[in-house]
Amino acid sequence: MDSITEEAASVRTLLRREESYAVHAIAYVAENPGASNAKIAEDLRLPPAFLAKVLRRLAVAGYVENRQGRSGGVRLIVDPDEITLLDVVQSVSGPVLMDTCQTHQQCATQLRKGYCNVNAMWVRTTLLVHDAFESVKMADLIDRRALERLRAAREA
Repeated sequence: MDSITEEAASVRTLLRREESYAVHAIAYVAENPGASNAKIAEDLRLPPAFLAKVLRRLAVAGYVENRQGRSGGVRLIVDPDEITLLDVVQSVSGPVLMDTCQTHQQCATQLRKGYCNVNAMWVRTTLLVHDAFESVKMADLIDRRALERLRAAREA
């Protein structure tokens, strides 16, 4: 194993792989409209089958389309100024929460004690993550020249 791989193996990231892949894929297809799934996977060094799954979720969300054939490939079909990092992440994985106790009306500690300082912290942290991710438009993550070409093509 090389040092980068060893280092990556010992790290736990906040985002899931599919969430990261989705963000990279949106930026890539905006910069390379019409690229094939295989080309995207190769250039981004992603497993092709897993990328295909992510691209399907992005298509269901209405962010990309994948056409077969000679003039096919993957294209961004939404204005990247209109979607945020949070939108993309949630489109592939569902709501972003810091802890599963937030999915309950009352967590076990709240039921036992009537309050829970831990749950309140998770809620505050979730809101901070949402604010941070919502503040980033996908257009902010796309190469400026590619973004200008994309905007010009939309106006034509």
